[in-house]
Amino acid sequence: MIQAIDGPAIHGVMSVTTTASEVKVGGTVQIERKQITIYPTDGKIWYGYDNTVTSSTGTRVTKHQMLFLEVSDQLPVWIVSDSGTVDVRITEAS
Repeated sequence: MIQAIDGPAIHGVMSVTTTASEVKVGGTVQIERKQITIYPTDGKIWYGYDNTVTSSTGTRVTKHQMLFLEVSDQLPVWIVSDSGTVDVRITEAS
């Protein structure tokens, strides 16, 4: 059964560095989150499911690639760059 995503939804920007950051808009993950999108605008990043993700262990998301993940607020997603700072657009939807 497909469950509709009917909101609320929030969006924001993350500056991703070589230190893993949890994907969230603001200070906390959106309550009852069902989906996130990750979109790096000026570089590549890697994602994983704990704060030890690196460019060697994560899954790559390239510049201008939109990644959709169906994840609840109970499953953290972490992103990291291999060098420098990457501008990443994030959405969380319930």
